[in-house]
This record gives sequence, C-alpha cells and structure tokens, in this order.
Amino acid sequence: MTKPFIIIPAKGDSKRLIGKNKRIIAGKTLLEHSIKYALDYAKFSDGCKIIVSTEDEETKNLALKYGIQVVGREKDYMGEREVADVYVNIFNELGDATYTHVVGIQPDHPDRTIPLSKMLQYAVENKYDDLFTVDNTGTRNGSIRIMKAEHVYLNQVSRRVGSMLDQCTNIHSEEDLKQAEKNINERLH
Repeated sequence: MTKPFIIIPAKGDSKRLIGKNKRIIAGKTLLEHSIKYALDYAKFSDGCKIIVSTEDEETKNLALKYGIQVVGREKDYMGEREVADVYVNIFNELGDATYTHVVGIQPDHPDRTIPLSKMLQYAVENKYDDLFTVDNTGTRNGSIRIMKAEHVYLNQVSRRVGSMLDQCTNIHSEEDLKQAEKNINERLH
C-alpha cells in the first residue's frame, strides 16, 4: 500500500515573477491547481497527508480554505535553497514511519498531464527511491518529485532515480502563464 506525505512548497516571494504562486490562470491560482492535484489523489487514498509550506499570510489563508494543513516556512529555507531541503525538513518534523513516500508538488507547474496515482504506481513498480518529472528534452522540470520516505528521513534522497515525462509548463514569465492557461483550457474542451 502506498501512503504519501505530500508537501506543496509555496513561498510568497518570487524573484522572476512577483506573487507567482497566487497568479490566476484558468480560474485558479497556481497554488490552487497544485492543491486540487493533491486532493484529486487524496480522494482515493487512505491516510495520505497534504501540507502547504509558506511564510505568506495570503497563501496560508488560501490553503486553509481547502482544509489543507499549513506549516510556516523557516527563513533558512527561503530564497534559492534547494527545494529537497524543504521536503526533508518538513518530513522530519511532521512525518512518521507510516508514510511510504514523500511527494513534492511545486505550484509553478499548473498544467500537469499525469495523475499522481499513476506516478506513484510507476515509482513503486520500478522500485525507484526517487522519481522526478522531466520535459520532452529530458530536462528535470521540478513539477513532481516522489521519494521513498525512509530515505528522506535519513536525508538520503537520491540512490535509485527515475524520471517520467510530463509536458507541463514551468512558470517563470507572463508568457509561461499564458501557455499553461492555454494548455489547461485545451484539456477542458
């Protein structure tokens, strides 16, 4: 049985696109798209936990509106710090041995194409310790990262690594926002 501990890192500031996680496309903020993605999985999963990590009050209130637990983002885990450090920090504070995987869902990829259930199944079937999404060039895009919980707990997150193609948009600019919204709208119609 797979029991994921899901973390959505949603800091309030962004160097390239101000207020990025609160930007609205296709009727929802980038954060809400990630929350919905996690909740779509949680509907069919027993015992999965979803957490949003932020230092931003507006982001916190948005997550709470969906019934998502929010944890503060420590100053040491802000800026350009590796997001895996955030996952390790939060899981070591709030996770426990009952969780099989730690799943990081970054808000700046709102047009994901693969359901989380399929990604987790792929990670388990292939016995990956660490699975992350890539774009069509094979470049890691950061949309989703799935790690075995036991390795996160020990701060050893990359022994057996796999990747999975997800043609989602990595938001860095206004043009990226427009492209992601176009992708979402095309899938809806």
